[in-house]
Parts: sequence; C-alpha cells; structure tokens
Amino acid sequence: MIRVKFSITLVLIILSNSFMNAQDESVVYNDTVTQKLFQIKKDYSKRIFESTYYTIQIYFGSLKIADSILNDFKETFKEIKSELIFETPNYKVRIGEFKDINIASQKLEGFRRKYPGSFIIKLSEL
Repeated sequence: MIRVKFSITLVLIILSNSFMNAQDESVVYNDTVTQKLFQIKKDYSKRIFESTYYTIQIYFGSLKIADSILNDFKETFKEIKSELIFETPNYKVRIGEFKDINIASQKLEGFRRKYPGSFIIKLSEL
C-alpha cells in the first residue's frame, strides 16, 4: 500500500514538473498587429531619446535683468547657444544643449562661479 502511494506521488511529481517546463518556452508572436505595435513603441522610445537634452538655466525673473544677463553671456561665451524664454510670469535665460548629463554638470560647475543660481533642466522637444 505504501509502495503504491509512493509510486503515484512520484508519477504526479514527474508529470507536474514536465508541465511546468513547458511554460518556460519563449513566446513568439506571429501576429502582425502585435509586431506593428512593438515597432511603434520602439520608434516612439527612440524619438523621445533623440529629442531629449539637458540645458542650463542661469537666470529667471524680470525682462530687464534677463536681457542684461543674456547679452553679458553672449559676449563672454560666443560659441555656446543661449536663448531668452518667456514663461509666465518670468523670463528665463537658458544656455547650451547637452545630450549627456555629465557634460552638462561639468559646464554647470564652470558657470556657477559667475551665475550662482544656475541649474540643469532636462527638456524634450516632443
């Protein structure tokens, strides 16, 4: 009797193990709609990555001071892109477009000597 119970238990364990292994197989989608959705997601993620960049904001506040800081920056650093942006109620002076946060951080340390309130912003063109 004990041998029969042991044999049945052993057979059940072996069968359940084989069923569990069958579920470990990787799933392959042959459905064209699913493939198209995966491709759309992949393209969208790539566009977001390519359009995301870091910039440094060196000032925000009144137009008069922002304009003065922008002109001063353009005279000192002619090779770096700079722009004046209006977002209610402040004018903002932003400089540079960096794909790498490490490069933006290095530049920020240099600019903080002259513009102590500077900080990095992550932007996306989308």
